[in-house]
Amino acid sequence: MAFNDLLQQLGGISRFQQIQVTLLLLPMLLMASHNTLQNFTAAIPIHHCRPPADANLSKEGEAWLPRDRQGQPESCLQFTSPQQGPPFPNGTEMDGVGATEPCTNGWIYDNSTFPSTIVTEWDLVCSRRVLRQLAQSLYMVGVLLGAIMFGYLADRLGRRKVLILNYLQIAVTGVCAAFAPSFPIYCAFRLLSGMAIAGVILNCMTLNVEWMPIHTRAHVGTLIGYAYSLGQFLLAGVAYAVPHWRQLQLLVSVPFFAFFIYSWFFIESARWYASSGRLDLTLRALQKVARINGKQEEGAKLNMEVLRASLQKELTMGKVQASAMELLRCPTLRRLFLCLSMLWQTGLGTGSTMARVGSIVSPLVSMTSELYPTMPLFIYGTVPVAASAVVFLLPETMGQPLPDTVQDIENRRRGKPKRQQQEQQKQMVPLQASAQEKNGP
Repeated sequence: MAFNDLLQQLGGISRFQQIQVTLLLLPMLLMASHNTLQNFTAAIPIHHCRPPADANLSKEGEAWLPRDRQGQPESCLQFTSPQQGPPFPNGTEMDGVGATEPCTNGWIYDNSTFPSTIVTEWDLVCSRRVLRQLAQSLYMVGVLLGAIMFGYLADRLGRRKVLILNYLQIAVTGVCAAFAPSFPIYCAFRLLSGMAIAGVILNCMTLNVEWMPIHTRAHVGTLIGYAYSLGQFLLAGVAYAVPHWRQLQLLVSVPFFAFFIYSWFFIESARWYASSGRLDLTLRALQKVARINGKQEEGAKLNMEVLRASLQKELTMGKVQASAMELLRCPTLRRLFLCLSMLWQTGLGTGSTMARVGSIVSPLVSMTSELYPTMPLFIYGTVPVAASAVVFLLPETMGQPLPDTVQDIENRRRGKPKRQQQEQQKQMVPLQASAQEKNGP
């Protein structure tokens, strides 16, 4: 792995990698906040029909409210005319007591737990309850579109430029959603936020991995997972302290302005430069990293000849325009893609896209509880069990170097990786000076 050896000689896991991983992990704390935000901003408080405007809320208002089996006011029904005496005699049900109809004057909400949500602001209850799930599904549609669009743009324009754009997009659309005057406008800005969220997740992972030595990539992926999970805990505490939905939406969006500002100081992936055939920018990026890591001498030894000798594979791959069709052309990659897509359906570009399809469907699955209360549990339980069977088709990766290209995957299937790696190591140009060169003749 020629590029991996260059990273090792330029410091491995040193100051630059530590700073970059930290700065890229900070936004991940708020990724979960946006993905699960509607658990709090779209919470449904206890509610019942609002009596007519001329009715006394304490006495006459009660006469308009039928009761359920627990003696609580029905959430979505009211009497067509006020009922005299108790709502239903001797604790029996309301059947036959009086004709009912859907709420015609709006609803009264219990604001003791959630003073303000999108549900209470736009009355997303009863016959409009489906709109609440629609808002989350539209957000996940945005994540799906963002995974497709920004994954493509990152390969064409670079990871850094797309990441800067994504941070700004989340900040602007998140703030606009907090001030949305209507539900359709709120949904539109949430969809745009979802698109940018997908781009941040993809490019944070890619930029981190491409600047890290291969043996540390699994650890970086684990750290990103921990940061995301920690963000879920963080959101619960913040939502408890800030129960108003507009303020909470604003609070999880404004920090992305800070992320946008410091992202301008990120260094573009040298691996992406190399695969794009831009050796001059590759050399400049590697030398800058060498200076940050205190490896000025090794950075000074880098030149175009060394790069061409060390990055033969990247330069060769840069001449081939890869596309999503490679997922289907390569037999080994096709099997991996289909297996992982099935697993993520229950749950970086196309695999993330398949994960978002499952996320879009998830709120709709929850709506089946209206027909049969245990149906969502049955679906969420059986689908992962069925999907887990495809794990047996995945190759074992323990003790194996991570492949960089489609050709690496094919070579591993044919049993060629060790011999090819040895040949590449022979072609490597060491940057460290030998003891004789350092001490002089």
